[in-house]
Amino acid sequence: MRNPYAAAYVAGAVGTGALGILVSVRNATLGHPPPYAARHIARQVLSRLFGRWMSRREASRWAFALRAGYGPLLGMGWGLVRMRTSKWPLVGSGVLLGLGVLAFERMAFPLFKATALANTWSRAEHVWLFAQTALFGVVTEATLRQLVK
Repeated sequence: MRNPYAAAYVAGAVGTGALGILVSVRNATLGHPPPYAARHIARQVLSRLFGRWMSRREASRWAFALRAGYGPLLGMGWGLVRMRTSKWPLVGSGVLLGLGVLAFERMAFPLFKATALANTWSRAEHVWLFAQTALFGVVTEATLRQLVK
């Protein structure tokens, strides 16, 4: 792909798609969606924004829209800063992206009151958040490497 920004946008979308597959496994393993599930975040944040409690169905629709924008934008941001890590091994560079996303989310969740406090989450929920951000990072980086030669 000639346009590196378009490639980064597409890579973020592919990373988001891979994350969507992992979410089913995560929820089944935990036995419930974690506090940072996209629909929970959509429900918390947008209910306050709209001034009314959103239904579960509305929250699920908004969650899809939020993921559809968030992942590709993260991919574009990564495309802007990955110059130094593009020569690193795939997993190292991808996990670095995942750690960046994890740090951003751990900062943003309490700031926007999007989730219950992290100290109330189970150990498994913390592990799954790391796993999903790492997967997003590795898949996004792998896609970007394929698109930008």
